[in-house]
Amino acid sequence: MIDHLKNIASKFVLFLIKSRLSSKKNIRFGPNSYFSKDTILEGHNYLSTNSCLMSSELGFASYIGESSNLKKCKIGKYTSIGPDVKCVFGNHPTHTFVSTHPAFFSTRQQSGFTFVEEQLFDEFAIPLEKGKPYTIEIGNDVWIGARVTILDGVKIGDGAIIASGSLVNRDIEPYTIVGGIPAKEIKKRFKQEHIEFLKALAWWEKDYEWIKSKSHLFHDIEELSNYIDHGS
Repeated sequence: MIDHLKNIASKFVLFLIKSRLSSKKNIRFGPNSYFSKDTILEGHNYLSTNSCLMSSELGFASYIGESSNLKKCKIGKYTSIGPDVKCVFGNHPTHTFVSTHPAFFSTRQQSGFTFVEEQLFDEFAIPLEKGKPYTIEIGNDVWIGARVTILDGVKIGDGAIIASGSLVNRDIEPYTIVGGIPAKEIKKRFKQEHIEFLKALAWWEKDYEWIKSKSHLFHDIEELSNYIDHGS
């Protein structure tokens, strides 16, 4: 009975928090969406139905697709994350070590015992920033397709695109399209000169009114670069 009442109280508190964020930061929440109290939502975000965001930061205008489950992620602005995206944490040695079982390299006693007195292999990625929990970085203006799996410690660069069903087990360069298991480069989104232009421009860091005023140029990289290069 006590646990039932605690569950009701917890849901009510979450409802109040969602209502406040919806009003103050224009954040929308789908049914059964959830985020932890240490998660930061910058504003104009959307957490879709059954999505879960734990110990993470979600940049301005970024959204999470249905049934996606993300943890310890620092997510940039204007990023689109599709449905059923998940993060996987923890690693095992794949060479040199005779066995992949943690009893031979970890002091955490996952099976209730260990053969070692000190940690012999780094199971988890080091946080990106001191004092912050984030170990996965997803950049600005990134598009992640459905059913993508992201491994701990990965950094996905600005403007990257991850094809549906991919397994991302290594860093992805900015403005690169990748896909597969594991994800491999398919092609670059733009010519290198345009990539350098966009990296220098970092348009997502501009204020909302600047972006709005230039939004009619965003349909063509040539038009935007020409406009900016001419000092406008």
